[in-house]
Amino acid sequence: MSVSLPPLLHVGIVVADLDRAAADYERRWSVAVERVMDLHFPTARFHGHEVSCSARYGFLSTGASEIELIQPLSGRSPYTEFLETNGEGVHHLAYVVGSIDQHLDALRETGEEPRVSFDAAIADQTRFVYLDGLAHGPVVELIESDLLGS
Repeated sequence: MSVSLPPLLHVGIVVADLDRAAADYERRWSVAVERVMDLHFPTARFHGHEVSCSARYGFLSTGASEIELIQPLSGRSPYTEFLETNGEGVHHLAYVVGSIDQHLDALRETGEEPRVSFDAAIADQTRFVYLDGLAHGPVVELIESDLLGS
């Protein structure tokens, strides 16, 4: 049995300075950041431990999907860990699913044991998790949201 992924929503790229990265995309590719938001996660789980962290997110439309630029702002997070280990670069591939828990169960049925490295929610409307070890290179992000649909 295999588990299929829905269409790619975005590619997440961790950056040290979102304004600098956004200006670089605009200069090189003539694409501007369409929306920027700062999000705080007071009770996220990172590698099994409760953490409080925040990050700035900027989205660039590339047609069928988006590029998400992510600048860590405070606290220990997957983004600070990524910058320390790898420097700036592609962190994750994001997909919207109807139910994260059902998707994780389906993965387990295939013999996979998904490693959830980060689990966070935004205003009880959106939950997202980062899964390590399911792709060569980037982390896989699953997003469950009333706002995005699946």
